[in-house]
Amino acid sequence: MEVTIARHCVPQDADGLSPLQRALLEHPSRVRIASAPTGAGKSYAFQVAMRRHGRRILFIVPTRRLTQNLATSLIKDLTQDAGWSEARARDSVAIWSSEQTAALKAAGEISVSGVRVRQMQALKLGSTDGEMIFSVPEVVSALLVRRRLEAGHADEGVFDLLDHFDHIVFDEFHSIESRGFGLAALLARLATAPLEHRSGFGSARISFLSATPLDLRPTLLEVGVPEERMIVLQETLAPEGRALHGDVRLSLVETPNLYDMILDNLPRIGTELAAGRQVVVIYNALVTLERDLPALARVLPEHGIQPDRVLVINSVRDSVAECLHRGGFSFGRRRDPLAYDLILATASVEMGVTFRNADFMLMEPGFEAMNFLQRYGRAARRGANGQVIVRLDTDQENRDSWLRELTDWVRQHDGEHARIDALTEVLSRSVRAQLAETSGGPLAVGTFGRLSSRAIWCSGLYWSVLLAHPSNRGHRGRHLLEHQPTSARALYRLEQDVRALASEQGLAEPVEQWLKLFRAQAFDLRGIEPKVRVVSDTGESFDYPRVWLQRETTVFERFTQVGDEVHIRGSVDDYWRDQRDAQAKRAWVCHFPHTGEVTTLAHDAGLVEQWCRRLETIDPYGVDWDAYPQALAAAKKLIRLTGLVPGHDPDIPLESIHGIL
Repeated sequence: MEVTIARHCVPQDADGLSPLQRALLEHPSRVRIASAPTGAGKSYAFQVAMRRHGRRILFIVPTRRLTQNLATSLIKDLTQDAGWSEARARDSVAIWSSEQTAALKAAGEISVSGVRVRQMQALKLGSTDGEMIFSVPEVVSALLVRRRLEAGHADEGVFDLLDHFDHIVFDEFHSIESRGFGLAALLARLATAPLEHRSGFGSARISFLSATPLDLRPTLLEVGVPEERMIVLQETLAPEGRALHGDVRLSLVETPNLYDMILDNLPRIGTELAAGRQVVVIYNALVTLERDLPALARVLPEHGIQPDRVLVINSVRDSVAECLHRGGFSFGRRRDPLAYDLILATASVEMGVTFRNADFMLMEPGFEAMNFLQRYGRAARRGANGQVIVRLDTDQENRDSWLRELTDWVRQHDGEHARIDALTEVLSRSVRAQLAETSGGPLAVGTFGRLSSRAIWCSGLYWSVLLAHPSNRGHRGRHLLEHQPTSARALYRLEQDVRALASEQGLAEPVEQWLKLFRAQAFDLRGIEPKVRVVSDTGESFDYPRVWLQRETTVFERFTQVGDEVHIRGSVDDYWRDQRDAQAKRAWVCHFPHTGEVTTLAHDAGLVEQWCRRLETIDPYGVDWDAYPQALAAAKKLIRLTGLVPGHDPDIPLESIHGIL
């Protein structure tokens, strides 16, 4: 089955900007929710704002690889296209990520937060050039609630963030989790807070960008962003103008696995590479790609594809800066995808990774409709014609309604041409229908979901944490108190109901510890599982999710973990399981407000309800719940509303959690 998605473009003004790009720069609304197909240049608009108009941009992205890619690309554009010197360009671009934190510490910097607070004000004092800082959300959040306030910076906080930048951008905002929406909600609310003499605090405009957007408006309205102060923007598509993609043949093929599909298409892959073009292969599962690498390392050279021209991109391989697979493939987050001919990847490439001229792609469909569209959009950029071949999986089709709808649509239009917006509508339709049934209201057309109601409550918790922070004393604290969302007030009242337990002898300490642990969840924007570093005697060292390693390998059964490391003989490839360990699950050490006893539960979709049931049975002599019915109900409500259970991973000591409070 095959349908051709027709060539599509965006209109351009005389200065090269599309209607959406111009709106992102000039529209007066303080909050903008923008969507456009992949390759439309959403982020490029802010590069224009920087280099042509001297604007300061804080550009927040989901991954450190993306910060690196965007910063490298911007510096290249500034030097090659705008004629800036290398030094001038580098002085105007900065990265805030854990990798840069490590680099600063290695260079002898004692206070990394102090450096970033200074960078918040200006990268280069006295410069009239624009500036752009690329950051992951955790670093921005850590600056707002940093543990230690350096001399001279005690007052730097969220209000200064809104003052020091002209634009604050959340790129790939479809990746925001409900628990991590507090940072975005805080900035959007304060930027639009009704004030007597101006429209919101500071001058920064808050933009949300995505090719597969979520319907954010209902959530923003709930946290207090006025309807009239936000705008939904969408790129205009046209048959002529700046080409985004040429005619792209979308083929659906049933085949047992992606490895067989690669073998079937080796002649075509060779032709593409010989013509100087790239080929991209995208897997659904990390384990499948990893297990295929040794076989691919043997078969590709037999067809003239040298391993040193192959780049592997996935979350494990990106845990190092740069290295070589024992089969000769390159990998590492600093490797430039533009420099390689064949890319073997997982979902890590969906967000912002740009390829040189990948006109031929083999891929699995992804686990959600938005994954599919993000992957598809990596191919045949800048008007080139191309082909994307998708491996169909019967089990996944039976499980995912969006994939069935896509398959039916391609079957109905087999051999025909279709518009890109028709493909987008098909992919989003089943998602919108499902959420309309489960969440009580329709989604905006063209969107791929919405945040759950927990985002509203997690935003309230984040706001409460900021209210208590030393940088927000005095008038700043009064502003935060005045404009806090209703969810923050409601959470405060529930916390006070739980605090009633402190009047019981011996319960003051566990109550306060439990509330501290609850608030500590606000610092964890994505709930990412801690990694285990696997160190091989061959010299390799990678960070793996612990549960993944337990589920897919026998490493923990053969070797002992010391700290956060496991030292093994050989490589992980030597320890694959014949069958997955279905019992491998992330564990969570749960705490309770009425006792020092803890219990370990599975950290999965049932954690909240498991905790609520356990609350009444653990340490039955700790408190008489009949005497404190409001406290019992309030504790359960706090957990159910936010989805956050006070506790920690078994490998993280309680003292480390307390250290951030």
